Amino acid sequence: MDKATVFGTLFAFTALAIGTKLGGGTILGFFNFPSLLIVFGGAFGALNIAYSSDRVSAAFASIKLAYAAPKEFDYLKLVSDILSISEIARKEGILALDTRIAEIEEPLLQRGVQMVVDGIDVTLITEIMDNEINASSDRHADIKSTLDFFASIAPAFGLIGTILGLVGLLRNMDDPSSIGPNMALALITTFYGALTANMLLMPFGKKLEERSNGERLYGAIIAKGCLMISAGIHPRIIQERLLSSLSSANRAKFNELHLSEELKKSGG
Repeated sequence: MDKATVFGTLFAFTALAIGTKLGGGTILGFFNFPSLLIVFGGAFGALNIAYSSDRVSAAFASIKLAYAAPKEFDYLKLVSDILSISEIARKEGILALDTRIAEIEEPLLQRGVQMVVDGIDVTLITEIMDNEINASSDRHADIKSTLDFFASIAPAFGLIGTILGLVGLLRNMDDPSSIGPNMALALITTFYGALTANMLLMPFGKKLEERSNGERLYGAIIAKGCLMISAGIHPRIIQERLLSSLSSANRAKFNELHLSEELKKSGG
């Protein structure tokens, strides 16, 4: 479970509920089935017109995943693993990595090291790993654009509901009993559209983008590490180049851990 997403959702709805109560209203007073049907039914139909069913399904699946625990990207461990591999390659030779490949936990790093051991050209390794990283990012970008489109049309259908409600109100001015339902339709549809777009869909898209960026950085570090191992670059230089991709806080933490390990080895 992603605690940040759950907390944000609960906090936002709770704030709205408390604000409504303090304003003298009730939550149930904001429930209007015709408004729900116009906003969500209309937007869902438009979404299926714009995109394939597979892409729509993937977009809704991503909403569910926004509440699931994200994949942990331990950049410090990844850099340490790459440095360990580079040390073996430097001391024992590239072919010595062949017996260690099965011990590598990260699948992309394992494939990268395998290509290095197989002697594949550096240019081809770069192309293969970049294609894999870019393909994943492109899939995430497609899903985010679908959510962004959904977020852009939800308020529009809220406005459509408002127009329908006002038209119904003007047509039945001689019937006082119709004023309330038509006004509710006119106002609540706008509320539903704005709420759905700004409190749910756009934040879901940003969450997906954040996770995609983390995955892309993780893959870029792996690709860069494998290429430098293949080129026979000294582990110290590999370390500095990989750490340059991380935040200053992560670099400081890595240096502290590395210093602690060296002290242990020296018996200090």
